[in-house]
Amino acid sequence: MARKLRYFPSPRALLAFEAAARRSSLTEAAKELNVSRVAVSRQVRQLELQLGFDLFVRGQSHVELTRSGKRLSHVISGAFRSIFDEIETLMNVNTDNLISISTTAGVSTYWLMPIIGKYKRIKPNVNFRLLATQEILDLAASEVDIAIRYGSGPWPGTVNTELQPNWVSPLCSRAFLANHGPFQSLADLRHVPLLEYEAAVDTTSSWTAYFQHVGVLGGSPTAMSTYDSYVNFVQAVLDGQGVGLLGPPLMEQFLVGGVLVPALDAPRVQQGSYFLCQPDDVTPSQSVSEFRDWLLRELTPGEDAVNQESSPVEKADA
Repeated sequence: MARKLRYFPSPRALLAFEAAARRSSLTEAAKELNVSRVAVSRQVRQLELQLGFDLFVRGQSHVELTRSGKRLSHVISGAFRSIFDEIETLMNVNTDNLISISTTAGVSTYWLMPIIGKYKRIKPNVNFRLLATQEILDLAASEVDIAIRYGSGPWPGTVNTELQPNWVSPLCSRAFLANHGPFQSLADLRHVPLLEYEAAVDTTSSWTAYFQHVGVLGGSPTAMSTYDSYVNFVQAVLDGQGVGLLGPPLMEQFLVGGVLVPALDAPRVQQGSYFLCQPDDVTPSQSVSEFRDWLLRELTPGEDAVNQESSPVEKADA
């Protein structure tokens, strides 16, 4: 890149050429750029000499683009428009009202986007920059205000606040249950298609670990499909392709709407928790602080809910 820049034309020459090409006049280009006609003519001529071909056919009162000039004019005009549009956009964005959030694609799709939509109705002037990634970013270096992370924490360089535990149990679509159910026990699930998210943070996400947790021993599932994308995994369950280990908070909207249903009356198992993380050496803006406080009120369960869900496994008859 540095070697190519040595041969890159002068930005002033490109500006002079673009204006002259757009107005078909060196005089009008000079007026627009607030320079003399001689200056524009000199810049364009220097550009032609550097490129090695003519850009204009010069007349008495106007200039006409050559074939090469038309091609170059088209590219340069588009590039300048993109640059000016982006500068205008950046200048119009109030960074004090910009909140940058990092989380996984699953959390952003099924949990965070509805939350942001709700907050935007309360604070319409607040803007969000959402980074969906599996990486554990350096929040300060990445200019991220808030991260929603899954696991047990803590994470270096951050202040962590637990939001909600992640509870899972066998869930499926209504159509799948109608076609394959009803199921009398968890052991019955070994004989139907099971779906599994294989890229989860902890090993308790597997069906093998779940069966061990709830005391169902012996035998292997007859059909198992695995996914390295949480979004694809959820979509497969929604499409009725099998039973998956899912639950609140990410699946709350599907459970409330009846899109997903319990495959049977089975115990829930806690798989880690979701945490709100902020860089520990950065003072948040007022917008970030207000959103954080609102988010904690919205997502942190009350004392009664905490007491009800204090056990990592809810025992039930297997």
